[in-house]
Amino acid sequence: MRKVFTKLMPSIFFLMIFASCDKEVDNIGYPKYNQKIVISGFLSPDNKVNKILISENLSLYGNRFLPQPMGTLTATISDGTNEMSLDSAQFMNGFTSSDYPIIEGKTYTITVKTDKGLAAEASCTVPLKRNLSLEIDTSLTVNYNPDYGSYTYINADIYFTDTQGTDNYYMFYCEQVTYISKWSSTPNIFEISGPEKAYFTDNGKDGARFKMTLQPVGVGSDGDSSFLKVYLLNTDKAYYDYKKSLDNYNSGDDPFTEPSPVYTNVTGGLGIFAAYTTDSLIFRLK
Repeated sequence: MRKVFTKLMPSIFFLMIFASCDKEVDNIGYPKYNQKIVISGFLSPDNKVNKILISENLSLYGNRFLPQPMGTLTATISDGTNEMSLDSAQFMNGFTSSDYPIIEGKTYTITVKTDKGLAAEASCTVPLKRNLSLEIDTSLTVNYNPDYGSYTYINADIYFTDTQGTDNYYMFYCEQVTYISKWSSTPNIFEISGPEKAYFTDNGKDGARFKMTLQPVGVGSDGDSSFLKVYLLNTDKAYYDYKKSLDNYNSGDDPFTEPSPVYTNVTGGLGIFAAYTTDSLIFRLK
């Protein structure tokens, strides 16, 4: 009998574990949900339309995807002298430069309140618009395939000069625009990868000449014309900190890595309110 009981012990142990895993826990109290206003806006004098999205945070527990009514919103944007009231239509469609111009060097403050007592405020200063002396240097690589013929790749290096004597924060973006009339009347637009991190600073490289190498760009024989459009954003520090925190927020495949919170500069709420100016370059490939 003792031998039989000894043989049964491992099976009984695992049955007890699996039985406990299936048991439903219903006596846990969820942390209290504190409703907050969420502001998301990126201002630039180069934008025809500047959008500011206003929403609310979601609960981490319970019905987390069910938004709670915030009440009636009132929102204003001000540069310290001129103030404009924003309505719900402007939250979705944005305001144009003719409605309310965004000017380099000025500080803008957005204030949002609700009749339920919620309030949030954020400020950003638009960087000065600078000529960063954007240039592009290209070379050709021709590949030949007996079945498909030759195909040309263009290798491109982008250069710009940092403004000396100030802390600068940058965001890089590039796209290829190709027109193929026999396929479509609208162009094909593809994002082209550049530096490993699209956002960076001039820390340790004040006044230096920067170089960014793009991935090889293909130019097919069917295309009528093709262009590279390069955009270099000179951003405020809040924009840089926000992009950096987004990368750090996802801690990878290790489930035991401590998560990093996403940067916010909104007082009384959550979100990001930042600004930038743009220098750009268009280069014809074909």
